[in-house]
Order: sequence, then structure tokens, then C-alpha cells
Amino acid sequence: MGVQISGFQILFIIIIVLIVAYLLYLFYMWWMRRGSAKLLSQEDFHNQMRQAQVIDVREAQEYESAHILGARNIPYSQSKENLPGLSKTKPIFLYDDGMNVATRMARLLKQAGYQEIYILEDGFGEWQGKIKRPK
Repeated sequence: MGVQISGFQILFIIIIVLIVAYLLYLFYMWWMRRGSAKLLSQEDFHNQMRQAQVIDVREAQEYESAHILGARNIPYSQSKENLPGLSKTKPIFLYDDGMNVATRMARLLKQAGYQEIYILEDGFGEWQGKIKRPK
């Protein structure tokens, strides 16, 4: 006589596994961000961005649809093969739609020897400053 598992129990186990996997992913991203960059609030990002290199790590079409005024587009997908020439003497401010892609870019830059790396907390979607849009 074997143990029978109902469909509900299988579904419950799958949901638990997915939740645990997602939490592990969030922890991994936090750990990677912690070792590579510091988070900046919108206010701090806005107040200090004139002294920094502001980089939008989203893809070109996202950047072209709207971006922070004064930002340069260096998509993360292209940076993996060819890291851009950025100054190592000026802080680097990164942003994307959230923080995950910026975190990956920060890690790449950190491994390349860049030291002052910051990420916009909550990403571009929450940005309240000036935005450039196509005409």
C-alpha cells in the first residue's frame, strides 16, 4: 500500500518550491548589489547626478522611448562583450526599470575595477525628475 498524493498537494509543493526559488533569487540579487554598488534615493540621485556618469542600462528602444535627461545609454546586453570606456575617477550612477539589470551591470563594472557605483533605488519607473521623450 503506497502513499497517495493528491493534485492539491502537488500544486501546494510546486507553489512552495517557486516561492523559495524566488526568495533565493531576491537574496542573491541583494547580495550581489551589496558587494557591487550602493543604492541612492531619487533625491540623492537627482542632487548628485551632475557630478556623475549617469548610465541607462536598458535596451536602446527603451532608452529612446524615454530616459532621464542627461543619461547615456549603455545596454547591459552589449556590455557583457565590450565594456564601455567610462572614467574611473567619476562616480557611476546606473538605472533600469527596476534594479536587477543595473545590479548585474554594477557587478560587471566592479570586476573591471570601477569603485564608485550607485544604483537608483526603485528604478526609472518611479523617477520624478526630468525625462527626455522623443518629439
